[in-house]
Amino acid sequence: MKRIAHLFAGLLLAGALHAQLLDAVALDSVRTFRSMERALAQPDNVYRLDLSGKKLKELPDLRVFKNLNALDLSQNKIKSLPDWIGQLGYLQEFRASRNKLTAFPEQLCKLTHLKRLDLSRNALEGLPKCMGGLKAMVSLDLWDNDLVDFPNEIAGMEALRFLDLRNIMFEAPEMERIQDLFPQAKIFFSAPCNCGVQP
Repeated sequence: MKRIAHLFAGLLLAGALHAQLLDAVALDSVRTFRSMERALAQPDNVYRLDLSGKKLKELPDLRVFKNLNALDLSQNKIKSLPDWIGQLGYLQEFRASRNKLTAFPEQLCKLTHLKRLDLSRNALEGLPKCMGGLKAMVSLDLWDNDLVDFPNEIAGMEALRFLDLRNIMFEAPEMERIQDLFPQAKIFFSAPCNCGVQP
């Protein structure tokens, strides 16, 4: 009986590892692939891919990694993301900090399992209304961008608990409005500016 129990447990573990959407514990324990060459050698085993610091100007086609749950594109030179990024349907964590993004990639709004998004240190000027559909979003890091458009519709991210908006110039009333959108979230602001005050 013990042997059967061990075999059954092994099958359950194997099934969990081959499930496309991993839970937090499983995602934290899977291997991180750091090279496209190695990842392409076993695409079905790629749950976490780190392509940070590769000096990428364009994103290689990642649709072959059908089980991709976490992607890190930080410290590259990417100006825009391809439309197919929205097809990575099991993506839960996405980091693209320290790139050259000026417009929020609206394709990300299709990633309904997205929990953590880091687009800090880019040049984003606004957020799209469709972000309100990201119901699973828990952590959003937009530190050091050029945001001027913060639509009310993004309040739909009801699971949000962490929002970093430091090093972005907001007046005090705008900061209060944003806080009201996410009453359950811890929001980090820099000191308010007097942006509209004429000398």
